[in-house]
Amino acid sequence: EDDTIKAVEKLQTKNRTVKVFKRGLDHNFSAQRQFGVDKATNNFVFWLDPDEHPGSELVELLNHIDTNQYNYSFKRLDTFLGKDLYHGETFNQHFLRLFNKNFGHFQGLVHEKWVSLKPVNQTNFIIHHRSHSTLKQFLTKVNLYSDIRAWELHQQRKTASLLEIILYPKAKFIYDYFILLGCFDGTPGIIFALGMSFQSFLAKAKLWHLSSTPSTG
Repeated sequence: EDDTIKAVEKLQTKNRTVKVFKRGLDHNFSAQRQFGVDKATNNFVFWLDPDEHPGSELVELLNHIDTNQYNYSFKRLDTFLGKDLYHGETFNQHFLRLFNKNFGHFQGLVHEKWVSLKPVNQTNFIIHHRSHSTLKQFLTKVNLYSDIRAWELHQQRKTASLLEIILYPKAKFIYDYFILLGCFDGTPGIIFALGMSFQSFLAKAKLWHLSSTPSTG
C-alpha cells in the first residue's frame, strides 16, 4: 500500500535480479518472515520493514560481515510523529536482524524474533525506524497488534480478569513514561506511552471477550 514493491522492482538492473513474492499475512508475522527466509538463495539474511533503513556504519558492516558469526543484533532508533525517541520502551533495544538462515527460525505471532542457539554478536550500529508519521497509522497498528496478541494468548488458553483489564494498562503507562523516562520525549513521548498502554488495554479486553464468548465451532 506504500509503493514498497514498486521501489524494490526499480532496483533490478542488468547485473541484479529482483524477485517479489506475495503472500497473505493471516495474522502471523513469524510465518510471513519464515516464508521470505525460505525463498532466500544465500545463507545470510538481513531483514528490514518498509519503514526502516540502516545507518551508514551498518551499511559498511553489511559489506564486510564476518561469516564466521551466526547472528548480529543492532540498536533501533524510533522516529515517532517526526521526533526521535531517546527514552521509553523503544530506546536502547537490540534487535537480531542479520543471521545465518540455517541456524534458527522465527517465533511469535506478533513482535516476531529470530530464535537461534548460536551466539549473537551484539553491536551498536543503528537501524532507523520511522514508525508512524500520523496518529491514524499509529492507532491502526495498535488495533491490529492487540488483535493478534489477544488471539495468541487465547490460543495459549490464557484469560483476562477485570483486575488485569484495569491495572495492566496503568502499570504499562507508568513503566514506559516514568520508569523508562518517556516523559523526556515531550508530547510525542506521552502520546506513545498512552498509545502502548491503550494497546495493552485492548489486548486484555479482547482476550476477555474471546474467552467469554462461546465457541461456534
